[in-house]
Amino acid sequence: MQTTIKSSADSVTATPSSKLANANAQPMATSTTASNQPPSVEYSEGMRTRLTQLANEATNWQDTAYTTANAGLYLLMQKCYDLYKELTDATDANLKYKKQGLADHMSIKKLDAYKDKPLPQKIIRCVFGDRDRRRISTYNVVLRCMIAEAWAVSDVPEMIAARGGLQEMSLSRKPGSLTSKEKAAEVGTKVSEQTLAKVKNPATDKLIDPEKVGEKFAAVLTQEADGSFSINCIVQSTGAVNTALTAFYAAEQAAAKAAVKAAAAKAAQSAAA
Repeated sequence: MQTTIKSSADSVTATPSSKLANANAQPMATSTTASNQPPSVEYSEGMRTRLTQLANEATNWQDTAYTTANAGLYLLMQKCYDLYKELTDATDANLKYKKQGLADHMSIKKLDAYKDKPLPQKIIRCVFGDRDRRRISTYNVVLRCMIAEAWAVSDVPEMIAARGGLQEMSLSRKPGSLTSKEKAAEVGTKVSEQTLAKVKNPATDKLIDPEKVGEKFAAVLTQEADGSFSINCIVQSTGAVNTALTAFYAAEQAAAKAAVKAAAAKAAQSAAA
């Protein structure tokens, strides 16, 4: 029996898990170079061959069944995820040659602008090109979700279908996660309770509006060589303020995680002593 799941971006026809498993069992492309080639050539060219094959598969899918071949798309995403795991396997003695193959492929395809991008974005760009940037962004979000949640490669097609499709996955948030606006609101009070410095001069006097007393402004500061900060500009913008508060929230969360990790390491050392 087939189950049809529809979302705003794709109409999903999920094939039974047994068929997906069989499709996944097909061997992926391997290097066509002779076995007597050195690993630096064999694995580098092998990676380029696989990326080219996946890109060709993506082109074929988009050219022939763009709106109906969701099952094929899910299998492509499965292969992208498998490629990511292979390119991050630190136990693979030939990893550096495979990474070189990725770099060579990107250079040949004139994707040098992506050389400093995260690996998931590189893979998605290599495979799907830039035919539809909104969809490419969706695929990137979904691949990063698989990585963050440590999916099993064999489960990818079935789990995407169960989540309602790629578009639904890209729009959904984990339970308990906060939006940028919610993060800004959470730390807004804490920020208001602390004062690092007060500034009042003829330049800031020009910005004074009696009706905005108590409202937040955003500023750009530059750290000087003598350890001081220069205020370059001050703007009254809700978006700028929320962006700054969201960054402050992220810094606070990172500091808290680091403190917990340090405490755990210290406790482990004490226990071992």
